[in-house]
Order: sequence, then structure tokens, then C-alpha cells
Amino acid sequence: MADFAAFVEKLFRPGGIYTFVGAGGKSTALRTVAAHLARRGIRVRMTTTTRIAVAEFSSFPVSAAGSAEEAAQAFTDGETVRLVVADALPTQGKYAGLDVSFFKGLSLDARTVLLVEGDGSRKRPLKVPTSREPVIPVESDLVLAVLGASGFDEPIDEAHCYNHEAAFAILGSGERTFNAASIAALAAHPAGCRKGVLPRMGFHVLLNQGDLEDKRETGRKALQGLASAHGISGSLVSLQQEVLYETTVH
Repeated sequence: MADFAAFVEKLFRPGGIYTFVGAGGKSTALRTVAAHLARRGIRVRMTTTTRIAVAEFSSFPVSAAGSAEEAAQAFTDGETVRLVVADALPTQGKYAGLDVSFFKGLSLDARTVLLVEGDGSRKRPLKVPTSREPVIPVESDLVLAVLGASGFDEPIDEAHCYNHEAAFAILGSGERTFNAASIAALAAHPAGCRKGVLPRMGFHVLLNQGDLEDKRETGRKALQGLASAHGISGSLVSLQQEVLYETTVH
């Protein structure tokens, strides 16, 4: 196992915009990365382009920004870490995210890291994007696709994968389980986890829930397949436990 804190600091640099897509731990990723960077005095702003649960971010200061000017102020105030949203939706228990137009021309302070959640997954560990997602700001420097290991070696079905029927179009109708090869293929496919990632953006896969010991070997094989068959970097982590098991980032 490697140094999780060093891994976070290497991947997330001040002045950058980082968008998380996929399933199996995006909100946990935002909270964990934000907490690590904030402890090192790096200013962090979190937001979403969709909707996120209020309860997931109850320990962080929150600003509602109804205009680009209010968003810019919330991005640059003196708070070390802050969640910036468009509005609260009390009946849903969610925050509404910022429209992508808020990011156009955004001049991010060189001391600030901006973390964005770019889609939802309805609590499934894996997903295939629908036609309307993900919503990735074109200003993103790096897109991180999160996949939850609790879906590894499990059937390709509604219980384990949001929009699971679309997975067969990517993987083939003969594929029945999320094995190492199919996980790597889903993560790398331009209609899968790489959907909406522009050529100028970096792309990295986070195989989360590595603390599930019975899923870890499949995660390692998927990581190797991503690198060898697709040329894509990735990491096997436990965002909840803050552990890095393996990475192809050097």
C-alpha cells in the first residue's frame, strides 16, 4: 500500500478543476480529497452540475450562488473549504448544482482546487451514462471516473449498474458479469465512463471500495487491463478508509 495523502496531493494541484463521474463513491471522493487538501492549507471549493444530497456535506460550509458574481465570490472568499451550489431543494433533501455556464471564463485562483460532481448514480456501484449525462464543465483539467468494487464479479443488472441495459451495447450481449476485462472496457469506452471527456482533458479511473478484500484482486486485474489494453491510468483505493492499494500513476 502506498501513501494516500501523497497520492491526493500529486493528482490534485492548486489552480485545477477536477470533475468526478461514474458511481460508487463520487461524493465520498469530493469530501475525502477536500479534507486532505484543506489540512495542508490548500483552498478547496466543491460543487456539482447536477444534484447532491444535503446530508453528504453537512460538515462543510455551504454557499448558494444565484449568479456568476456570487459564485465567483464564494470561490475566492477566505474559507479554506466550501461547497458552492445554486440552491437548496428541501423537499428532496438535495442541493441543486451550478449550471455549466457558471464555469465559462472562470478565473480560478492559483491557490484553489475546484472539485465538481458531474452526474448521479442512484446509489448503484456502477453505471453507464444516459443521453443527458455526464455534465462536465469544458474547463475541467482532469476527469475522474469512479467505479465501486461492490459491483465487481456481480451480474450486469439493475441492482449493480445504473442504466445497466446500455452496458450490453458497450460490452456485448454475451457478457453477463462485471469481470476485470468488462470493468476496464466500461471505464475506457467513449460511451461509458469516458463519455464527454474532451481530448484536452486528463482522464483517470478510481476503482473504489478496495477495502472489500474479495473484490480486490478483480480490481487489480482491471487496473492492469486499463493500462495495458487501453493506455489509461487508474488507482485502486478505499475512499472511505483513505487507503491507496495500487496505482499506475508515476
